[in-house]
Amino acid sequence: MNLLIKLILLFTFFTFSISAQYNFENLKQRMRQFVDENELVGYQTIVFKNGEVVHYDNYGFSDFEQGKPLQDNSIFRIASITKCIVAVGIMKLYEKGYFKLDDPIGKYINEYNNPIVLESDGSLRAASNPIRIIDVLRHTTGIGKTNPLLREQFNELKNNPSFDLKTEIERMSKIPLALDPNTKWIYSPSISLGAYLVEKLTGAKIDEYLKKEIFDPLQMVDTFFEIPKDKHNRFTTGYFLDKKEGLSVLDHPSNSPYTQKVTFFNPAGGLASTMKDFSKFCLMLLNNGTYNGQKILEKKTVQLMIKDHLKGIRNGRPSDYNHKPNDAIGFGLTFNMIKNIDAYPFLGSQGSYGWHGSWGPYFRIDPKENLVMILMTQMKGWKYSRKEIFESQVYKAILKN
Repeated sequence: MNLLIKLILLFTFFTFSISAQYNFENLKQRMRQFVDENELVGYQTIVFKNGEVVHYDNYGFSDFEQGKPLQDNSIFRIASITKCIVAVGIMKLYEKGYFKLDDPIGKYINEYNNPIVLESDGSLRAASNPIRIIDVLRHTTGIGKTNPLLREQFNELKNNPSFDLKTEIERMSKIPLALDPNTKWIYSPSISLGAYLVEKLTGAKIDEYLKKEIFDPLQMVDTFFEIPKDKHNRFTTGYFLDKKEGLSVLDHPSNSPYTQKVTFFNPAGGLASTMKDFSKFCLMLLNNGTYNGQKILEKKTVQLMIKDHLKGIRNGRPSDYNHKPNDAIGFGLTFNMIKNIDAYPFLGSQGSYGWHGSWGPYFRIDPKENLVMILMTQMKGWKYSRKEIFESQVYKAILKN
């Protein structure tokens, strides 16, 4: 008689509205298979439809060796999804008129006043275009590791972390560009330039700025660059998946950079969060910048961020991955988005957008279907195509009705 069964999960945060029209059993079985076959240690998945939770699953381990199960409030490394959060912070300043998207980043950051390009023969030349702020947000700066020399320099930057963001930018600016700005899409840590722009314009460190402008208003109480000591027990162990060797521990909470003193708040991939916290961020975007009465962005700003800004600019390193720019996928201001659903090889919607991280997390926001889907896990080396299985199973449950 009553079609809706309401359950309270995650300390009253998630209200399930489970209707007979949605059957996520295939999604749950397929995701649990990843754990049962040792492809994942654990995961959480959630699906919101029309603002209500229609699916939630928590399965597997926070620490496999210790047999420690995942908790609803387990903390995950969200890796490159950090870029999307930082971009929202940057666009708050855009709304206030601090800069224009076409402004050269060198106008604010002297180190990038005269960018240099590395030619294929090893010679250097002045870039033919300036790096603009829009390039920073859509990955068309020309920054990238497209040859062994650039890869070596970026690996050195990654393997020997900077003391702070200022130092990171100074070091990064000494690495030549791979291509002229505004000519090709190359995925890179360019968002760090935008974060440093925030620091220059506001006088606040990027962690402080994000806390004040995003985390506190949205009550994202478990999202950090440095995880407080009283939350260490909720931090997942990070694993690596190798085809031959299987699973190995890559980052343990007892000696993780996330649980030590952090001075370089990495805007390109340094945040950790929970499903509960990140759901609030996604619902804010789906609701055009507002969540629970808190306005983070104007509707027009969100709409600007989620449209295709490449305008014919091609992927500088084409691949078979469907999340990178191709005939179906465009790129907005840190989000990829479906620009041509007819060319997309899976179920989905025109204009849906999202991103993923190297530790396995993934999210997709679909305004047409009023839908949010999020996957949290803790596995490096897990193929992107496996996340597409998650996405496809969600749409099979949603769209067949």
